[in-house]
Amino acid sequence: MIRKRISLAVAGALTVGTAVTMGLAGPVAAVDNVSDPTFTSAAGDIVGVGSDTSQFALHNIADVYNVGKSTGRIASFAADGTPATISLKGGTAITRPNGSGAGKALLYGAANNTDVDFARSSSSLNPTEISANLFQAPFAVDGLKLAVSSTATNAPATVTAVDAVKIYDGTYDNWNDLPGSTTSGVIKPLIPQPGSGTRSFFEAQLKATNGGVAVTLAGTVTNTQEHSDADIKNDPNAIAPYSTGRAKTTPTIKLLDGMSYIRALYNVFRSTDLSSKPTLVSIFGEDGFVCSAAAKPLIEAAGFDQLATTARGGQCGEFVQNVVTNFKTSNEAADDTTTTLAASQANGRKVTLAARVTSLVNSPVGLVKFTEGATQVGQVAVAGGKATLVLSNASVGAHTYKASFVPSDATAFKTSASANSSVTVKQSSAIDITTKSSTFGKAGKVTVAVTANGAAAAGTVSIKIGTSAARSVALSGGRASVAVSKSQAAGNIPVVATWAGTSAVNASTVTATLTISKAKTKTTLKISDTKIKTSQKGKATVKIKITGAASGVYAKGKITLKVGDTVVGTGTLKKGKATITLKKLAKGTYKVKAIYGGNGNVFGSKSSAVTLKVTK
Repeated sequence: MIRKRISLAVAGALTVGTAVTMGLAGPVAAVDNVSDPTFTSAAGDIVGVGSDTSQFALHNIADVYNVGKSTGRIASFAADGTPATISLKGGTAITRPNGSGAGKALLYGAANNTDVDFARSSSSLNPTEISANLFQAPFAVDGLKLAVSSTATNAPATVTAVDAVKIYDGTYDNWNDLPGSTTSGVIKPLIPQPGSGTRSFFEAQLKATNGGVAVTLAGTVTNTQEHSDADIKNDPNAIAPYSTGRAKTTPTIKLLDGMSYIRALYNVFRSTDLSSKPTLVSIFGEDGFVCSAAAKPLIEAAGFDQLATTARGGQCGEFVQNVVTNFKTSNEAADDTTTTLAASQANGRKVTLAARVTSLVNSPVGLVKFTEGATQVGQVAVAGGKATLVLSNASVGAHTYKASFVPSDATAFKTSASANSSVTVKQSSAIDITTKSSTFGKAGKVTVAVTANGAAAAGTVSIKIGTSAARSVALSGGRASVAVSKSQAAGNIPVVATWAGTSAVNASTVTATLTISKAKTKTTLKISDTKIKTSQKGKATVKIKITGAASGVYAKGKITLKVGDTVVGTGTLKKGKATITLKKLAKGTYKVKAIYGGNGNVFGSKSSAVTLKVTK
């Protein structure tokens, strides 16, 4: 059987950017004439049969994919021609399967042939094939139009879908029956042989045009070999549905305007093979060779467009059972992107350029180039859709910036640019905070010095110490001070100074740390009567003094009186003092101590022991 197949030399020279019209590939590259696979298929090879429509595409793919392989090769057998039988993987010869239906029939049921691994199909799975658990992987997009002789035809230039229904149901039997026709002749309607995917697809479209009612073919409708020009090229009255992709390689026919459909081309598999034969997935799956950039020119050379992968918003290589209507091609697969830019300036003459690059399908990969006028000021790789550039020591005055996204892979993402974003850079200001470490209970001071463009600033400065309310203090010679309360809690206390800036000078905010240490304490214990009877309760006074504390600052917390490890009284400090009634004690002499545990501001301490005698 003679067919056309792309040569390896031509395959290497094809480019990715072939023009597309209505999802269909542009002019086909040079091809040569060859026949079925040149090798004898064997166990381990991947054998395909079926559709005439896509056979050239699969053979082109096989020619390149099989280079350097001795097993796991693609062996795609033509649908028609001689010999009438073919031998698969060295088995018994079978009748050459002619058409999508004939190929798929060998994947299930009584005709199941385990030497067949996939079937080429130009139509989607029917209910019986779905029930047989077959799955299909779309890989290309094709069109369907009506074809006539390119040299002499009585058909008008346009035949609509409605006209096609009336031609094939016999309503129109002469060309002069068609509205607007200026010629006559008995129409010879041709239709692909039974089992053809093109035939089933065409009949489905006639049914849809006919209001959902199947069209009964007129007796004048004659079967013809799918996509063969033999019955068309020399007959001015012949007309047949024809693949727009295949038409590109058939100069003896031409396609009419009017009726026009688009469809996916598939490769069909048993579901069990998809899980047990990983080579099938590696060839036909989403990440397989058929959907790769290397296969794109091979598919286009057969007249079709490669579908985009799911990662690019298409369905190439997706194993499905439903009709595929997503015809996004790899030529259209570059995702649109949007780039936005927010420019801001900060004290220190810093400019931050924050770009965001988004796409509806995938996260963009590439660089963002930042420019000011014609000058590039930097570039940053996009990470998580963001790219941020910080410029230091920008000149004072107005600046206008722009961000442009440059994708790493132009076939995956499209370039985009932001609108202009403008900022005005002001003079710098600075704040210096002076703090002095202290201990709890002592008053302190925080001093702030503010400069504007290197000179002493004027106006006021806001100073906030810890959780206290911020205080606004007038600057004198660029300096201001605030007192630190003697009751300020111990710890590392944040001090925040803020200068609001002017129309020409940036504002400043600086944070420093004021360290206030815990203070030491001294505990004294006095028992009012150190000689009491067993029937009496002793009275004790405890005082806690904070070392170095200013007047009015007192220790807080609890006091415990102990004799050894036994607690004989407790109390709570009020203004650093606690009066405690002791428990009744048995006859004896006791050494009583006051113990203060301290708190977050002061350390604890113990008193000296006081002797208490208890008699009957």
